[in-house]
Formats: sequence, C-alpha cells, structure tokens
Amino acid sequence: MTSSFLRAVRHGSAPALLAGWFVAAAPGDGRARAPDLAACLARLPDDPDGARDYATAWRARGGGAQAARCGALALVALGDPRDAAIELDSLAHAPGDPAARADIAGEAARAWQEDGDPARAFDSAGYGLTLRPDDPGLRMVRARAGVESGHAAQAVADLSPLPARADMLAQALVVRASAYRRLGRIDLARADIDAAVGRAPQDVAALLERGIVRQRQGDLTGARSDWEQVKALAPDSRQADMARQDLAVLEADPDAP
Repeated sequence: MTSSFLRAVRHGSAPALLAGWFVAAAPGDGRARAPDLAACLARLPDDPDGARDYATAWRARGGGAQAARCGALALVALGDPRDAAIELDSLAHAPGDPAARADIAGEAARAWQEDGDPARAFDSAGYGLTLRPDDPGLRMVRARAGVESGHAAQAVADLSPLPARADMLAQALVVRASAYRRLGRIDLARADIDAAVGRAPQDVAALLERGIVRQRQGDLTGARSDWEQVKALAPDSRQADMARQDLAVLEADPDAP
C-alpha cells in the first residue's frame, strides 16, 4: 500500500509540503548549502528514489545533517518510516540550531505516526516542544499522537486554545473532539466535531469522528449517514476502511454504544 506520506508528496502542492515536512534547513557542517537541500527535496514528489540517491551522494561529499535529513524523508516516501524516524530523532537531538531541530523532531514524530507508533510520535513531538514551546504544528502532531497513545487529556491541553491558523483549525477540532470523546466528554466532543464539519463538510476524518460521536449519543441514523458519506467521498482511504468496520458493527449490534 502506498504510504500516506508518499500520497501527500505526489498530490500535494509544493508550498504545502514544504510547510508540513520540510520547514527549515537542518543544521549543517558549514559545507552544505541551502540550494542542495532544496534540490534534494524537490525530487521527492516524483522521484523519491532519486532523492535518496541524491542525499547519499551529497552526504558522501560532506552534506552532513542536511543530507541525512533529506535522505530520511526519502525513506518515509519509499515506505520505510521506522528507519527514517530513528535517523530524524538522532538529528533532532544533535547539536545545532534549536528551531531547525524542532522542525526535524516534528518530522520524526510524523514518521513514527506513519510507522504506526503513536507513543514514539508523542515523545518526538514533545521533545520538539522543548526546543520551540507552543509551536502550533508540533502541538497538533503531539495531540494526534496523544489521542492514539492514551494521552487524551494532554491532547486537549495541546489544542486549548485552538490554533489561530485557519488552515489548521478544522483538523484541530477533529483531533480535540476525538480526545474529548475518549475522556467521556461527549457534549464537548459533539460541539467540536460539529464545528469541524461546518468548516470542512467533506473532510472524511471529521465525518468519521462525527459518526462515532453520533453513535455514542444514540443517533444511529446520523452515524450511518456520516460513515456512508466517508465511503463515498474517499473509498480507498483509511477512514473509509474504519467506516466500513463501524457500519459492520452497527449492523451486527445496533444497540452497541
């Protein structure tokens, strides 16, 4: 299965990708040049193998941490997020500019998420926040990992108040709604998820979560409608797989909470 990272690389816009994964240049050894990093990262959308080879050759000629960083991100795109996360964590803990290391810690956290290890993602994002406290992107990453690793209360704290950035708000509402649901605060979960769907009515993560909240509130018709919409909007997505599972459970035991 193609990784969600590689799908994002292939189908996302360059500015969005740079904002999400490649925010700042990693600390270098004085010989690495920013244009080399840009050239390496530019290969990722269409040629992750080429990006990995570029990073390997660049590292051999003294590319240092920047070359290692691009090589690690290429590994994520090529379906090896675990090795990438280990490399990125090492780079984040190495001496250098704290702001750049915070960005790399965020990349490590996303790689751990891609590998299905939210506990380590939570730790990596938390380390990034020690370098750059209150960074909204790192708080979002830690909150999502926290929801998945038993730290729902911390996820709520990370997203309260909600981020000011409009492009992050709907996503933050979905994550916080999921955290509230896990804490048993269904009223607050419903308020957040309704706001999220209102901002992004075709967002499959929001619709999936609203279906779960509606089921918890006894609105089985509404839950079924949301999950069917998820399947229709993104039939090959992870959210659609989860919606199918929820629908199967609902059909097998309509009275289950």
